[in-house]
Amino acid sequence: MSTKPGLHGLLSALAALTLVAGATACGAQDGDHRVTVAFWGWAPGYPEAVARYNATHPGIHVEYTTVAPGSQGGYEAVQASVKGGKAPCLVQMGYESLPSFASDGLVQPISDEVLGTRVYYSETAWQQATVAGEIYGFPVDVGPMALYYRSDLYAQYGLEPQRTWQDFATDAARLHQAAPTRFLTAFTPDDPWWFAGLAAQAGGSWFDVKGRSWQVDTADPNSARFTAYWQSLLDKGLAKSETAFSDGLFEDLQNGTLAAFPGPVWFSSLLAQKSPAASGKWAVAPMPRWTAGDTASGFDGGSATALLKGCAAARPALDFANWLSSDRDSLQILVDRAGIYPAAVTADTLPALNRPDPYFGNQPIFGVFRDGLGRTNWTWGPVMADTSKALSTELGKAVTTRTPLRSALQAVRDRTVAAMRGKNIEVAAR
Repeated sequence: MSTKPGLHGLLSALAALTLVAGATACGAQDGDHRVTVAFWGWAPGYPEAVARYNATHPGIHVEYTTVAPGSQGGYEAVQASVKGGKAPCLVQMGYESLPSFASDGLVQPISDEVLGTRVYYSETAWQQATVAGEIYGFPVDVGPMALYYRSDLYAQYGLEPQRTWQDFATDAARLHQAAPTRFLTAFTPDDPWWFAGLAAQAGGSWFDVKGRSWQVDTADPNSARFTAYWQSLLDKGLAKSETAFSDGLFEDLQNGTLAAFPGPVWFSSLLAQKSPAASGKWAVAPMPRWTAGDTASGFDGGSATALLKGCAAARPALDFANWLSSDRDSLQILVDRAGIYPAAVTADTLPALNRPDPYFGNQPIFGVFRDGLGRTNWTWGPVMADTSKALSTELGKAVTTRTPLRSALQAVRDRTVAAMRGKNIEVAAR
């Protein structure tokens, strides 16, 4: 075990930073005495929301730059900018990546700065923006999951939205027997966040902090149960392996090869864009549960606006971050353009969250996701870039070679522990 300070030690050091320390290019005043705040992100709707803010806040100008999505190079650019002293003040950051940036000392804790605003956001959102007791960003959205299903195919084959995962497996066999070219659902081994969301809903717990050490177990009992379930569907040919977000996946969702898919709220906009010919045929239902009456939820995605180390305009930057996540005009734009479910509790009355959606047979689908906002006992690890890469590689290898998914999770644990020790993070495999 490493003798270097663990994450708690790193976070304590970070907490000692002043929010205005280290002037960099991320905050400045122009000739008109306006404060300029640099902000990097990639989600649809962000440029329009920033433009709305600038039009209504003459004393502050937010300079927005669109970068590659985090996992596709955006995070690497952010890391380089901080280390080079040329970072923006703010960055869009997925919850899963906050621990990695916190342990590397690249983002600043803002717990004391948000005390007066906590009541305006769901506790689930704050939980996901928290690392080892410190908050590292204003939550923008959460990614509750639900079951997308083809209402026409369910009617044709006498199916109903499944209440439990056991019902789901039973119906997967019924459908495939009645129509051998159809599958009830797909398994996407290359999408680590989807897999983690389903593991969380099953009660999985991969990471924990005890004292000064991280504990890691990606093959904990609940994750093992969840993995065995999907192993059974794959072994019996009842789930089709697909590449996440591929043309092939959306083609199968459009032509009826797949009758259902568990996915996050923001998947609704992708489905409508990528499978347009299926308009009016899809609907949304609550996720199947592991036990009847269970309210556990899975989350896939969601992000915060994080304050980067060295920001020289922290107060106006955080004021904007709060506005982005809570202003009704901003949220209306983000819901319309990106299909998010806002973290702000006041968002429930937004017209965009309550109107019928023609693509989904005029169902007001956001109500289903609202009902799925239950708490989940899930903690992200401090090297999620390594963990996610290991998940994609090992799960894909297991599906291709028909080796056990359980073994893949054990390999992910070993690779994660090695990556953590390589960064001198105290860790003990559970």
